Amino acid sequence: MKIKSYGQSWYKIYGYAGKTVKWCPSDSEDRFNANMANPDYRAQLEGFGWTRDNVSYTFNNDGFRADEFTDGVNDSVLFLGCSLTIGIGMPVEDTWAYKVASSLGLRRYNLGVGGGGSDMCFRFAYHWIPRLKPKYVVMLVPNGARLEILDETENLLYLPIYTANSPFYMRWLLHPANADMNRLKNVMGVQTICNSIGVPLIEMPVEEVLVPREGEKGQSWARDLMHPGHYWNDRVASTIMEKITALTKIEA
Repeated sequence: MKIKSYGQSWYKIYGYAGKTVKWCPSDSEDRFNANMANPDYRAQLEGFGWTRDNVSYTFNNDGFRADEFTDGVNDSVLFLGCSLTIGIGMPVEDTWAYKVASSLGLRRYNLGVGGGGSDMCFRFAYHWIPRLKPKYVVMLVPNGARLEILDETENLLYLPIYTANSPFYMRWLLHPANADMNRLKNVMGVQTICNSIGVPLIEMPVEEVLVPREGEKGQSWARDLMHPGHYWNDRVASTIMEKITALTKIEA
């Protein structure tokens, strides 16, 4: 059996590596067409300014929506997370990860993958952090109910909506400690990897930023009308920069 790299993204498995594409799950052309056929959704798309041409996804040669990787150079910020981190439905320059990297003047190593969970984040951290040696690692910790299992063909992702096909996963979900402890172990594992090479970790559970702040400007949506849009990405970028600034002051 061929053992795959622990750092492999399913985007690479399915042929996205080294390409620029107009659509990426869940921001699919079929979904866009269906939304345009619905008067209410069409009004939202037009109100937010979305068209079939104003979002694209450029993947590096390792299958990530990121700058090309250079091993061992301390000039980057590395991001771990799910679709909210890769920026599904958003132009790359409007994603919170892009805004943070630009504010820091660092290369953007975005290891976010749609649908990914904390197992995947740890797997990527284990493979990539010691190689890339970023200046900072930022982890927007995905929902704890996501579980990743690897087999010889591809990574298998279990989500709550797929429970009917997995008696094991249904049983695993029965007690909240399974998801909570699994996520905690993965976050602690990423922290240990960062500590081993002296890289600061800024981690934040996704639940903390999905709740709107009091008095916040109205919500906008990404092109797929499933993921949060410009206001949310601006807020997350601001929150992460506040945490990095506070960390820098402490270190000084």
